Amino acid sequence: MSVLDIRHLDGTTVHTVAAGQGYFPVVAATEGDELLAILRGGAPHMGLGGRLDCVRSADGGVTWTDPVTIADSERDDRNPALGFNAEGVAILGYHWQGSYDEDGEWTPQKGPTDTRVVRSSDGGITWSEDLKLNWLPLNGTSPFGKIRRDSEGTLYMPVYGVSHPLGADHSTPSVAPATCPTYLLRSNDGGNTWADPMTVAVGLNEADLLMIADNDWLFAARSENRDEQAIYTLRSTDRGHSWSQPVRVTDGKEHPPDLTLLSDGSVLLIYGRRHPAYGLDARISRDRGHTWSDTIIRFATDLPGTDIGYPSTARLSDSTLVTLYYEANDSETGETARCTAIRYQESELLATLD
Repeated sequence: MSVLDIRHLDGTTVHTVAAGQGYFPVVAATEGDELLAILRGGAPHMGLGGRLDCVRSADGGVTWTDPVTIADSERDDRNPALGFNAEGVAILGYHWQGSYDEDGEWTPQKGPTDTRVVRSSDGGITWSEDLKLNWLPLNGTSPFGKIRRDSEGTLYMPVYGVSHPLGADHSTPSVAPATCPTYLLRSNDGGNTWADPMTVAVGLNEADLLMIADNDWLFAARSENRDEQAIYTLRSTDRGHSWSQPVRVTDGKEHPPDLTLLSDGSVLLIYGRRHPAYGLDARISRDRGHTWSDTIIRFATDLPGTDIGYPSTARLSDSTLVTLYYEANDSETGETARCTAIRYQESELLATLD
């Protein structure tokens, strides 16, 4: 298996997005190629002080504004999902986590938890009052990653969680131990309300959806088995109403997925490598995600430990790609956390692989 280091390609540059914070970044590009990214600050990987901030870039990811806080409640504000509706309004879903005791220690299942949605009509400069998810059976699930839009303008937000899978039956794809369901929530009104969730699979979480064509959707997610935590993919040919059985595509401790459709129809899959040497890797598929190349595309290596990764990529109109990721050490304060942007050229990547 060969390795291609993206940082060695002509035109690749590396830039700091934020220092002292930057967990779980999600980035999206506006119609005018401005970049909007949501980052976690205020606490380490876990902590009641967690908040969500936004940063913006007007030069394709080279420089970034100072973080502006969007959500900072008495609970742990975390796990953002971001996208734009057809009118260019930014939609942010996130998790409002209250499972901490009186001393601020993590106490699983203590609650309360909510799923929240907030909007920005000016590219992330100002944000509307955030509201609890209106689809109450899935309130408390965690959003993740990118909110995608289909050719008809419907928005799809990946969420996972709740102990009793809605709509799951013997035909629902699953990966053992299969306790955590993952869904696609739909909005037909530009993100104002969310309804009609589609159950994708059980046993997967932290997902990304890629609409390759109207009837060719690729779904990638992390397995919930903590001894494995690999990425599996599923396909749908009926716009998410049914899904193929999951296929494992990465080694263990390689997650979560970030999917990008390239101009020639190739699919780029980027993921964190949470085993030595810790870093960020990718693979490419030339057949729409059915098979993956043996070449490992390396984005980062020798990062400080397992608390790393969570890549998110935006593709600009000139085919420049900008991938964000974070790294943190094991300190309690999280002060050494950092979010980094790698800016590279699709043409150089494809030509080198060819």
